[in-house]
Amino acid sequence: MLYSFIKSSKLHRWLSQPDCSLAIQECKFLFDSMYAPKSAGTLSEELAEDPLDNTILHARLKFNGIVYSRASTHIGNSQVFYYSQGDWLSSPVPGSIQHIYATPTCELVFAVHKLLLRHDQSIDPFAMYPHFPTKMYLSSSSSHLENVKVSWVVSHFARWAVSSDTVVILSLSRVSTIHLKKSLVSNYCKTGLIFNFTLLHSFAYIYNI
Repeated sequence: MLYSFIKSSKLHRWLSQPDCSLAIQECKFLFDSMYAPKSAGTLSEELAEDPLDNTILHARLKFNGIVYSRASTHIGNSQVFYYSQGDWLSSPVPGSIQHIYATPTCELVFAVHKLLLRHDQSIDPFAMYPHFPTKMYLSSSSSHLENVKVSWVVSHFARWAVSSDTVVILSLSRVSTIHLKKSLVSNYCKTGLIFNFTLLHSFAYIYNI
């Protein structure tokens, strides 16, 4: 669908140019009547300010030794923590890469669906461990596609569905300021869920997932 939209956008742009022949311009009325958007929102608006006329799409991208993929190519490599809107003072948020594309200036950008944090009265078993990078989120994500520059990405993350509408998210960042003592590790191991995620975190780090 995205490829069809890009092709139709290029055709529409060509028909609108003043040097287009009169015979072809006569077809513009029919083209606009058949393919004019039926709704207020368009894919170009959904992908924010970056134009699609010269977009180059990618299935995957390797940046600083880390592999990123769109969700349709590899789910695990599409799951990223990033600074929303490039705000380095805010906490990174999780999202799923839907598209990877290059702008006309050759800047690489991700189009991401952001995961939504739970705000109900559910008890978060990880709240008592402020230094353990795990939180509970809704399994559904935002329908809006957010532009995310590669430089805004912090790390991948692992997710585990604990119910039909809730997932647990664990950051797989290689940079950690956590210094665990034996007593803390023992306390973490008492909670099977946290212990499983600790193993997953270590496995992902060792094998560079």
